[in-house]
Amino acid sequence: MRTKRLSISCLGGALAAAVFSSTGLAHPVFAPYDNTQFAPITRSGALISLEPVVKGLVSPLRGVAAPGDSNYLYIVDQPGKVWRVNIGPGATLPFNVALPAGQIPFLDVSASLVVLGLIGPGSYDERGLLGLAFHPNYRLNGLFYTFMSVPTAGPATLPSTMPAGAAPDHQSVLVEWKNVAGVVTSTRVVLRIDKPQHNHNGGDIAFGPDKMLYVPLGDGGGADDRDGQPFGAGPIVGHGLNGNAQNLSNPLGKILRINVDARSPGKEYAVPPDNPFVARPGALGEIFAYGLRNPYRMSFDRATGRLYVGDAGQNDIEEVNVIVKGGNYGWNFKEGSLYFDPRGNDPGAAQATPVPGRVLPPGLIDPIAQYDTHWEGHSVIGGFVYRGQRLHGLNGHYIFGDYSRLFNFPSGPHNYGRLFHINANSHSNRMRSIREFFITPSNAPNMAVLGFGEDAGGEVYVTGNVSGTPFGSGGVVLRLAPPPHHHHDDHQQQDDE
Repeated sequence: MRTKRLSISCLGGALAAAVFSSTGLAHPVFAPYDNTQFAPITRSGALISLEPVVKGLVSPLRGVAAPGDSNYLYIVDQPGKVWRVNIGPGATLPFNVALPAGQIPFLDVSASLVVLGLIGPGSYDERGLLGLAFHPNYRLNGLFYTFMSVPTAGPATLPSTMPAGAAPDHQSVLVEWKNVAGVVTSTRVVLRIDKPQHNHNGGDIAFGPDKMLYVPLGDGGGADDRDGQPFGAGPIVGHGLNGNAQNLSNPLGKILRINVDARSPGKEYAVPPDNPFVARPGALGEIFAYGLRNPYRMSFDRATGRLYVGDAGQNDIEEVNVIVKGGNYGWNFKEGSLYFDPRGNDPGAAQATPVPGRVLPPGLIDPIAQYDTHWEGHSVIGGFVYRGQRLHGLNGHYIFGDYSRLFNFPSGPHNYGRLFHINANSHSNRMRSIREFFITPSNAPNMAVLGFGEDAGGEVYVTGNVSGTPFGSGGVVLRLAPPPHHHHDDHQQQDDE
């Protein structure tokens, strides 16, 4: 096998990724598709370049535009800082690629987070400052919201999955902030959620076209979404035997939808009355969709309002889903379009045929695109449907990526990130072909893909670093651009579904 690695080095104002090298791959012995490519990626995608926007960050996860502030992109840096970066007319290409010396972050919550690094400094971690969303009326009210991982500091505001006497690894909190003339203060904790394990945190919050806030949450962590397997210092807890993602009485493995502009009794938000499970006995009214493993990055298509989520797989399949009201996306009955067998306290695995004795709920929704874990990558990183002006042939294509085709746990480097696109113009549920971008010019070194961003004009950015960990100073933000000195050929973008 050969793999294309995404470069983060600058060459004439553009960044490149066309370095190929042969590598050996390690697979879990229990995965039945070790030696197959169940869902291969087509190596015939669009030709693009990458322009440097800013470097010197740590672990940038997201670029967000604020209403009324179109010349800036707000960058979420995992160790706890939000940077306001000029991308407007005052920033001449190739931008000011280093943060100005002494620049003060727009927001710094680093002192509030859990200590990052699973086995100490320099090691992998999925926790931190994970999400940022500006209120649709931010220009007038100054309100915005963050999603972050903090030490346990009080009772959860939604039902906890932790058994009696067991402490959560951390709490995921949704916090409201207010910016008044450049002075930012916190106003309230909107949600506080117990997390059983360190991983599968979701957290890429976003306001929908309906002005409701959508909050994606992973299944709680560990493996298989089931208690009993070894994990860290002890067996997995906080999932039960049937898992969280299919359990409508708790928030894990779901996408929540809340109204931050009102209050329900006893809550710091209101439950929208048109949420799908408001009237179901025993179900949380906050739930909009369920059956997800780790909906880590998500976005709304600004043209259609459709909600896209990259849901990270376990052993075999990474998936892209279009989220609909009340939808059940299958985990842990399914992994992508495959069937999943949790196999008791043994490692679970996906398979092509239904699992004997597992009765599937009706109406499970398969992804619109999927690819092999291990053969093609290690974790899908959801992006955006392109609605900008510079890449005309990509209009209506969903741009996303993979964290790293090789996963050198725990300290990296995880430097085999890749960029993909699919045709999202059709509203059919047919499985789309995934195409890998060709990125020019070519240069090294390489990077892990950590997230994406979208500015006020619909241009798309990719964020990442070399290590794939929340440490160091190698974090960069790059903007997708036409290839240099290349006359764009629209026909190459007209791929199939």
